[in-house]
Amino acid sequence: MKIVFTATEKGWDAKISKRFGRAEGFSEYDTENKELTWYSNQENKDSEHGVGIQAAQLVVSLNPDVVITGGNFGPKAQQLLSLPNIKLIDEAGEITVREAFQKFKKV
Repeated sequence: MKIVFTATEKGWDAKISKRFGRAEGFSEYDTENKELTWYSNQENKDSEHGVGIQAAQLVVSLNPDVVITGGNFGPKAQQLLSLPNIKLIDEAGEITVREAFQKFKKV
């Protein structure tokens, strides 16, 4: 299973970003190989328009099973992320990637 988290920086101790499209990047955890990989969102987050859609396209290209964000996804990004049947978890709050993963495992 692949889980993508919006994040303020790379690493398990990074805070979950409350702004999906303007997140610094995305941490992807692959539960099979137990690897956490960082993907920068720098190019998208600084755009004037369409940041949610651009970020969603990046995330969809990672082929995740679950995406977790601290706030909400925004309507256009949520619609795009829903197409490939990705489970979306919003309003995780200002917790770390590690804490978000621990909470997800309990669900």
